[in-house]
Amino acid sequence: MAVKMPPRLPRSEGSWLDQQDWSSFDQHGFLSVGRWLDETALSALQRRMDDIMLGRIAYDDMMMQLDGGGAYDELPEQTKGFKGPTVMYRKIEGLEKDPIFFEYMRHPLMRECCARIYGAMADISVYRAMFMNKPAAKGTTLPWHQDGGEGWGLDRDPLLTVWLALDPSRASNGCVEVIDGSHRLGLLSKFGHTLSAEHVREHCHAAKVVELEADPGEVFLLHNFLIHRSGINPTGQPRRAFSVCYMDARTRRRDGKSFPFIFSLNPAVANAS
Repeated sequence: MAVKMPPRLPRSEGSWLDQQDWSSFDQHGFLSVGRWLDETALSALQRRMDDIMLGRIAYDDMMMQLDGGGAYDELPEQTKGFKGPTVMYRKIEGLEKDPIFFEYMRHPLMRECCARIYGAMADISVYRAMFMNKPAAKGTTLPWHQDGGEGWGLDRDPLLTVWLALDPSRASNGCVEVIDGSHRLGLLSKFGHTLSAEHVREHCHAAKVVELEADPGEVFLLHNFLIHRSGINPTGQPRRAFSVCYMDARTRRRDGKSFPFIFSLNPAVANAS
């Protein structure tokens, strides 16, 4: 089943989402916000991503990983630094360091969503701002998993990821697939992430799988505990996306380190971020 929604415009009272939207998110664990980036804003993100992959803009401290083309457990290691000019990157993390992506991350829609999830007075940071790519005629299978647990090394679990399609995302080219309502199960293992074979058999029934097809510029809200996966891309067109995991700014790594602020009610913090 493919989820499609018409383009959404800001509501007259200044709110992007209403109670019906949030009731749907609470029930299903995901919500299509429709397409709300115009062509100019979308093109800027697409070009910027190409510039980073091809080395026209360099960030030596970004985490970068090349695509392995198939098996998840055979992926090359993700490490800091540029791996050469190529469109075959699978993952690039640390995009909050880039001013164009950072501006997108601070859109009022994001602030509204974070206020609903974490509280209207909460300062917000980001666990990761991440480019995900399934290159044309390649792409790596991502098994059923959840985003959270002890494997993330945090003192609390983030609950919201905002996912943006940079290219057409279809069942034919490895779109994200989710298990409807599975976030209500909580984390299925203490460590988190990839599901056991037993949990896959128990929870990942075909009747509950939803394919999150999207046009470029369309956005989905995803609960971090929602079970999801994606396949390879046998088509001639890449399937690129940008996702941001927002969290309560009080979150700390086990070593005590904090994360970059995105939204803050404290002007001094907001101006420094």
